[in-house]
Amino acid sequence: MDESRAVQILANVFSCNAEENEDGYAFAVSRRANGHTVSIAKTALAATINELNQKSTYLSLWLCDENSMEILVREESSSLNRAFRLGNLVVRDDDNGVTYEISSASDAYILFFLDAISRHSDARLFLRGYPSSLLERRLTDQESPLSVFELVRMMYLRIATVVRIRTDAKASPTRLSSLANAFLFQMAFNTDIALVPQRELDALSRSGRISRMRRSRPSEIDPPRRTYSEDLTHHYLMAISTDNPVVEYLSHYHVLEHFYEAVFQDDLITTIQGQITEPAFSYRRKKDIKALIKTIRRSLKIQNDTITFSEEQALRLTLASFVEVPDLVSDLDNYDSKIIDFYRDNKVEFSNACEVDLRSVDLDAIFKSLAKRIYSTRNALVHSKDGDKAKYTPFVDDHALAKELPLLRFVAERTILRNSTLIE
Repeated sequence: MDESRAVQILANVFSCNAEENEDGYAFAVSRRANGHTVSIAKTALAATINELNQKSTYLSLWLCDENSMEILVREESSSLNRAFRLGNLVVRDDDNGVTYEISSASDAYILFFLDAISRHSDARLFLRGYPSSLLERRLTDQESPLSVFELVRMMYLRIATVVRIRTDAKASPTRLSSLANAFLFQMAFNTDIALVPQRELDALSRSGRISRMRRSRPSEIDPPRRTYSEDLTHHYLMAISTDNPVVEYLSHYHVLEHFYEAVFQDDLITTIQGQITEPAFSYRRKKDIKALIKTIRRSLKIQNDTITFSEEQALRLTLASFVEVPDLVSDLDNYDSKIIDFYRDNKVEFSNACEVDLRSVDLDAIFKSLAKRIYSTRNALVHSKDGDKAKYTPFVDDHALAKELPLLRFVAERTILRNSTLIE
């Protein structure tokens, strides 16, 4: 990165033009005349750029060199533990020559992250927006002037906590990542605070994209016109209230699973009714009765003395019963204009779930592929035996799972809406 690129990135954050002088750059953070500005000396900016240029990226959002790694993390813990603000925590391991730290992101990481989000299709999803009056008040209340990066870190970035690993000896990115993982487990085990590594931007932008599609202000919401199943809404609320992608996916899946037995039985009853009411069918002919038994046996299976059915087939029937493909396509297009092509061209990495072409004219093929993609991904999440070929590894596969969440969320929403009742 060079100086002009860094200046432009910072100017974009503040939505202003940088004012250059002999010693540095100033950025107006208020639209008012004689409003507040923040500045950075050219020497300080050059030092930050030089520090950044000495590092390389690892797993998209992690920054490292031969002795350190900086990992963006999101805190997940109970409300009681959230009262414990981590601040700057430093843990030193003298025996192995390793320093572990939880702190605000460094200036170099802030610049790196701003550069990353500037290349995203909607960079504003990652930044907070503040009215000029609020910014003015916050800046006025500061005992000493904030630097450019302090202001960005404090008031603009939605997430700016990092875990930093430093080693006395040179270490590979794999080694640094392993040490970070050990420290994250140590923290969770002893404090019940989960610091979840962030590996890609799409996982951070999901809630912002949804808010943009919907009426995000409570004052704009109309009274409900329909009632909904409490069982379904409880699963849905669990899904949207969590930052854990596995919990979110499985909660949306439970919305669909609610209907499996009913839709499967209805389909089997319809099939049997059709078969026994055909003109050629006779209950006196053993051949016809055997064909009927074969139909039932093909649909049901006995496992541990219990009669079960194919969940994947039940999922396909549920999708076909409640999801209108044009509505689903519209939802996904509004969320991200490129995501339908992604589902068409890509399998799910960790589950090897098949592609699905939602723009196909063959509805049966769509529902079959969609059911396979959703069900295979669900299985990879809940089955974690070492021998399983398709299984989900927490954090490692979050970036792939994040891509599947919009698809299942909109499918679940359409299913809930189709099973609602008008308020009379």
